[in-house]
Amino acid sequence: MSTDIRTVVVLGAGTMGSQIAAVAALAGYTTALVDIRQEQLDHARAQLRSRLDRDVEKGRRTRADVDAAWEQLTLTTDRDAVAASADLVIEAAVEDLKIKRSIFAELDRVCPPHTLLVTNSSNIVSSRVADATDRPEKVCNLHFFNPALVMACVEVVPHETTAPETVDAATAFVESLGKTPVRLKREVPGFVANRLLNALRREAVGLY
Repeated sequence: MSTDIRTVVVLGAGTMGSQIAAVAALAGYTTALVDIRQEQLDHARAQLRSRLDRDVEKGRRTRADVDAAWEQLTLTTDRDAVAASADLVIEAAVEDLKIKRSIFAELDRVCPPHTLLVTNSSNIVSSRVADATDRPEKVCNLHFFNPALVMACVEVVPHETTAPETVDAATAFVESLGKTPVRLKREVPGFVANRLLNALRREAVGLY
């Protein structure tokens, strides 16, 4: 585990959020997966159990590792209770800027001063939510790829006022998950992977 991050909260129990939470729990972090709807959490639990059990059956993971991860993982609708002790919060909520800004403002009030607040979005860059907090230097993007349990790449993207210490901590966290961080020096729309994908798509359409 990263020595500075021990407790992780993931907001949003959709496909990305639930798998990011599972990745953190598998890496040994005390992890909470949060959603506003209990039925979404129940669905996430069932999907994760199915996927992780299949990994065990296929020999990709050991039963001991999966059982240990479930011991580390909590699923809850009580965001503020778990955010109050979080070292890192990963937002994977709906792609709506107004909602994300509201979430970051609320997290800023609830989380301890040292907590890093990151968004998994590749469409909404962190500079657009950082100023909703009083800790913009502790805000950045951590862009996981789908499916997060499988894909190794994670883009680490600071905005203009992200502190170097935040980028270092986020990078170390990604590495502790067994992932490969791609660390950008500055914030650009689409980051690296989506910019390449969009360029390839434009070329393909042009050729057609």
